[in-house]
Amino acid sequence: MLLLALPPPQPAWPKDLLPLRTELIRQGFHVLLKTPPAEATYGQFDPRTRTIWIAPVTIPLEIVRTTFLHEAIHAAQSCPHGRMTLLGFKAKVLPVVELEINGILSTRYGHANRALEREAFLLQSQPNAVAVLIRALRSRCNLKRT
Repeated sequence: MLLLALPPPQPAWPKDLLPLRTELIRQGFHVLLKTPPAEATYGQFDPRTRTIWIAPVTIPLEIVRTTFLHEAIHAAQSCPHGRMTLLGFKAKVLPVVELEINGILSTRYGHANRALEREAFLLQSQPNAVAVLIRALRSRCNLKRT
């Protein structure tokens, strides 16, 4: 008897993120549910190759939404010329959330990237983040869509 070792089933993208994933692909980005090249990260965006990596482990950890939104924000920030610029998103958050963001920014990011990262952390927590990002991609990326 021949036994085949089947690979474990691939986790699926959450349905509410599929429109954003589709729009990123339409705009020429590569979206991979694969461990990022950088060590000890859940997500990564490379503006040179226009690639987003999301670690599959983010699905069972229930952080896939925030991880994917964060990296998608960086993708939108990279349009139209591959250089990261602010989207101009503003939001008020609870003081405890602001403290958490400031703590993350001061310990994990260099000064040059803090404004971009702050914007990503603010937007990823918004309930309308997917719609905001789809609009930003369509207005900033300027690629022909099919």
